[in-house]
Amino acid sequence: MDDHHPMLFDEVAKASIPIIDTFNSQELSNTVNAFAKMDHHHPMLFDEVARAAIPIIETFDSQNLANLVSAIARTRQDSESCRAVYSAIADMIKANYHCLKEASDIDLSAIAYAFLKGGHVDDELLELIGIEVSRRGAELSFGTQAWGHLAAAFKNYQSPVADKVFELLFCSFLEQVDKSDERVLENIADVYNAILAGEHFNDVPSDFLTKLTKLAMEYSSRARMEDVRDILVGATREDIRGDPLQRKLYTTYRPLFERYRKDMSPRLRDSINETYEYLGLS
Repeated sequence: MDDHHPMLFDEVAKASIPIIDTFNSQELSNTVNAFAKMDHHHPMLFDEVARAAIPIIETFDSQNLANLVSAIARTRQDSESCRAVYSAIADMIKANYHCLKEASDIDLSAIAYAFLKGGHVDDELLELIGIEVSRRGAELSFGTQAWGHLAAAFKNYQSPVADKVFELLFCSFLEQVDKSDERVLENIADVYNAILAGEHFNDVPSDFLTKLTKLAMEYSSRARMEDVRDILVGATREDIRGDPLQRKLYTTYRPLFERYRKDMSPRLRDSINETYEYLGLS
């Protein structure tokens, strides 16, 4: 992001670090959240915020927890203190389930997704978040981004609770798709990849997958490299290779694959290319 003022953020960090131990939970989470939203990396500040947050982690409400861990995950902070924040938050939630009951729907999704993006997947924490999502059921007020993030977080987690999370997603996601949302394809890609490249493919209703695939093609003009990668990797699944609709999707995404292939990892690029060869579209 280019429209922020790096020197100003650096000055904020310089002024904050010496007094960081006087910050309360909201001030700590707001500080790193502001830096993360502007994609301004300042490892020393994040490390100091993480160090100061751990002893007072029980004073954080769900929104501040979500903002703190999301900021650390988004900026890929990996210091010892930042890694310890994940453990501190997970331990707190496991010991105090009521904090999930008090969490907003968005915070539930954000916490689950942050642990995934930060590389700290915790099955016990996922189970608790899934229980709370299931308890709220049809009353959930998720948009497509929250569903996409939750699907990504639960992609490889198998339990009756995870099955219920995907059941709710199948009932709600398509109704939430907003054509005016510039990031709509990002959310479609998250769900598409979670279903096809994860452990819940056998549960997906065929009409849901058909509609989701058509949406992926309809909004292909909005694709980023990550969206192209996630959608095409999902469609490499062997038991759908012969499906005419999936073949059409691969045809639609061929120019996008050529545009972005150099930015993909060799393993994923080769897997996608192999599918193109199998389909005779190379």
